[in-house]
Order: sequence, then structure tokens, then C-alpha cells
Amino acid sequence: MQNKNFIAARFAAICSVSVLAFVACTNNSTVAADMEGSVGDINQQTGNTKILNEDPVLKIASLENYVAQFTDDPNELSFDSHVLAYNGNFPRIVIPQDSLNANPNIIAFDNSPITEITTSEVAKYFPNTAEVAGNRLNQENCKLYIVQANDAAQPTGHILTKVSQGQVEVTEVVRGGFYAVTCAFFPVAFLVQDCEGLIDRNSQITYKGFTSRTWCGDIMKSDDELMAGDSLGLEQSFYKPNPNCAANAHTDVSAYGEWFRADLMK
Repeated sequence: MQNKNFIAARFAAICSVSVLAFVACTNNSTVAADMEGSVGDINQQTGNTKILNEDPVLKIASLENYVAQFTDDPNELSFDSHVLAYNGNFPRIVIPQDSLNANPNIIAFDNSPITEITTSEVAKYFPNTAEVAGNRLNQENCKLYIVQANDAAQPTGHILTKVSQGQVEVTEVVRGGFYAVTCAFFPVAFLVQDCEGLIDRNSQITYKGFTSRTWCGDIMKSDDELMAGDSLGLEQSFYKPNPNCAANAHTDVSAYGEWFRADLMK
């Protein structure tokens, strides 16, 4: 539970959450949109990516570009090399197999958040990845897994940072500063290729937290700072610049959509 407490500690408001329903958390700050910002030419509603002609390597929705939104130090945060893709707009409702009803639009996995899939199934869950990778996903003696992680709240970044024997580590990225969130609590998913037999459906998923300095905003003034000011009026802010923000900090990112490893295009 320690991992979730990290995320909860960053929330600026208390959310009333209903499963599969979006509930806005309100306070004195504008609710942050979960699809704001862009890297390259990305359709924010569908996660579809159009590769631009000027410099396609820099403009694609790559895992490297995804991480670059949250840190300017690649040694500080990165996807594990086993990760082929991430989909923050995971297109299926994931429910236990024994709860499956007659709705033909629901594709259900079993109770494990780590599910082995075939190469032909990749396009169902990672359509952009399947399109750019072609038959390069079909590697002898390698297995493909969907690893699901819970989206703590929106906006939140998700990076699968480590695959090891019997264990997967997911890092949840939050923006530095004071902000409001929109609560939905839906799954996001990673496509993992395992050629060493490191994981299976029984492997453990652990979480850690990361506060971004480049995805960063203002912080609340202390009570003393507010009391020291003039009588509070509309022109007086509750906030002040965050000293922990980097010089190139920005407030918007594309935390969701589908992102794939750049070398899959080769």
C-alpha cells in the first residue's frame, strides 16, 4: 500500500470515486485534463499517431518521447528494455472471467493482471504498435504479455521501469506542485516481450512513485505567507512558483494514448 500512498499524498482534493465513471475533483485549481499536451502529431482522443515528414524519429509517439515529458535526464527514468509498447487508452473493460456477461463488446481477461497473448492478438490492444512493427513481434522462443496497471487518477504518467525474475515494477509519475485530478481508476497496459522466461501470470507487480520536475506547476502558499499579504482578494493568488520545478518545466503532457518503442519501426 505504500506505493498508492505516494500518489494519494499528491492529491490536492478528496475524490468521490465510482468504478468506470469519471468524477471530477474540485478545489481552487482548474481540473487538469487527462488528454492535454502533445508530442508529435497525436490524436488525443484516440491515441492514434501520424508520423510527420520532417523528422519521423523525433515526432513519433515513442516510449522515449513519452518519458522525455517527465524528465530531462534519461538516466533518472526509463522503460525497461522488455517493454515494447504502452497503451494508456486501454480499449477493453477488464473483468474477472467468471463475471463475464453476455455483452459481446467486452473482452475479459482472467484474474491475473499479467496475461500472455499471441502475436496476432497484439493488434487488438496495441493497434499502432502492430502496424509499425509488422512481423518483427514474432520472435522465436519469446512470449508476449499484457501487463495491466491501475491508473491511480488523471493525469498520471505510467512507466514500466523494471522486469526481473518473477517481478514487474511500475513507476507512477505525478506532476510536481499543487493540482486537481480527475478520478476514473481504469487499467492501463504495457506490452512486454520476455525471451528469458522471467515472468508469468503469477509474477508480482510492485509500484513506486516519481515526482516530475519538468511536468511541474505552482505550489500552495503557506498559512504564514497568506496571512502576511494584504486582505485576500480575487487578484491575490493562493499559489507561488515551485522551486523544485526545472527551468524548462511545462504543465501539460500526453500521459495516455498509445506509445511504442522507436526501434520497432526499423
